[in-house]
Amino acid sequence: MIKYIAFVGIAICLVACSPSQNETADTSVSSNPSNSNSGMKQEQLEYNSETANVENKTSDSIIKDKEYHLTPKKITIDAIDVKSEIESVGLLDNGEMAVPEDFTKTGWFDLGTKPGNRGSAVIAGHVDDKTGPGVFFDLKDLKIGDEVNITGEDGRTLTFEVVDRQVFPKDDAPIEDIFGYTSRRMLNLITCIGTFDHSIGGRTERLVVFTELKEE
Repeated sequence: MIKYIAFVGIAICLVACSPSQNETADTSVSSNPSNSNSGMKQEQLEYNSETANVENKTSDSIIKDKEYHLTPKKITIDAIDVKSEIESVGLLDNGEMAVPEDFTKTGWFDLGTKPGNRGSAVIAGHVDDKTGPGVFFDLKDLKIGDEVNITGEDGRTLTFEVVDRQVFPKDDAPIEDIFGYTSRRMLNLITCIGTFDHSIGGRTERLVVFTELKEE
């Protein structure tokens, strides 16, 4: 069985970076990340692959996936004191990924896979806004081994472990690595980082924290 979502020639917004009064806030990553196998205002990343999420599954793996995946409603990251509601978001009419208007909430890309499935589930959050830090302001402080808990609408909770962190230029992030299919059960967290650029109305880089499901 093959499931896929095709995004041909679209731009995907990973997370909005609205004009902020915190333009001098330190959003730099404290240490170099290890190598990896990435209203509303948008920051764009050009997407040139024909498929963003391809799931090749045998009947056995499909049955196993049903034991794991959930529709995410809450994210908890104790290491950086994050407890946030998760909204389902898709694509805007212009082909960009939508993000919650509320800077205290996160957005799950519901055109991709669900957390717990094989593949790359994606949750994005703001780093800050005009009033102060956003929900993912401290995402840069996560370390390898830190845990991310996702609670679903059915009350179940899945625990993911940070396995990598990467910083990418805004216009040069590896979309397929961030959104694409993998045989691993990945959850990728995204926010803005870097210098605030007035010419684009946002920050110049994207931080992606790659996490993997901890299976019992």
